[in-house]
Amino acid sequence: MSIEKITGRILQEAKDEAAVLTNAAREEAEARLAEAKAQAEALTKEMAAKAAQDAATLKERKSSVAELEARKLVLGAKQEMIEKSFAEAVKELADMPADKYLEFILDQLKGYTEGEVLLSAKDQKKLGEALAKKLSGTGLTVSKETADIAGGFILKKGNISANGSLESILDTVKKQITAQIADVLFS
Repeated sequence: MSIEKITGRILQEAKDEAAVLTNAAREEAEARLAEAKAQAEALTKEMAAKAAQDAATLKERKSSVAELEARKLVLGAKQEMIEKSFAEAVKELADMPADKYLEFILDQLKGYTEGEVLLSAKDQKKLGEALAKKLSGTGLTVSKETADIAGGFILKKGNISANGSLESILDTVKKQITAQIADVLFS
């Protein structure tokens, strides 16, 4: 055989082997690419599912926070209405007719045997003299001083004072009946 035929044959075998290696490399690359695509798709699906779950959790949290805020606002409005109701009650009591208001003050003073009764400036003008007459001989006197209260009285005996103001009386009552008032107003 001639050198040209041998060289041609070697060259052909090299070309055939190169073609086989190229096809094998191409198939391996395609397999790896397919595997990478499958992993990417799986990862994308996993991330999408996690994102959807996170979005649902966030939505649920925001909804819960919104519901809580709404409840707080409603509670605040209810408390404000109760406070207004008690403020109106103080005003109504302070504006009672003089004879009924005098009876109310005398009733609140029952049990006290001595001391100086301070009234609000308005009450001092409205019933100071009448109260002084009713209290004569009891050990209780009506002071010329006035107290900074909406109504009722402050009873002083030396350094000790008893708060019989309308605000104090209704504050005590409010603590006892707020739940009942809320039931009546909001049920």
